[in-house]
Amino acid sequence: DVAPIWCDITTKLRIGADVGNAAASVCLMRQLESIAAARQIHFSASDRHRQRTIDLSLGLGLPVLIMILHTVVQGHRYDILQRVGCIAAVYWSYPAVFLVTIWPPFLLTLAAVYGALALRLFLARRYQFAKLLESSKS
Repeated sequence: DVAPIWCDITTKLRIGADVGNAAASVCLMRQLESIAAARQIHFSASDRHRQRTIDLSLGLGLPVLIMILHTVVQGHRYDILQRVGCIAAVYWSYPAVFLVTIWPPFLLTLAAVYGALALRLFLARRYQFAKLLESSKS
């Protein structure tokens, strides 16, 4: 093991990146669904601050929390695989599933739901716009 500290850092960052990418997808799809729904025309400063707080806590807070919780279910520091490098070591148990493993699939499913809602709303707006053009003979 040439760089043990490097492996410690990269394994934690890889766990955080897996959760962070999924959380970023949720934030983007949530914003897209909010735009497509057009529930609110004007956003006050407190609304923007609340949205920013939710996005930061989901995009940064959750990955950091999962990186910290990984130490609870960590059997040893890391594994080294040939041609892959350092990977996070997880002692496979029910707490490991609920503390570390389940978050990326759960967040990506949530992002897919938001994406489907946004797509449905965009298609409904397109249909409304086509009806408007048809009725005005434009």
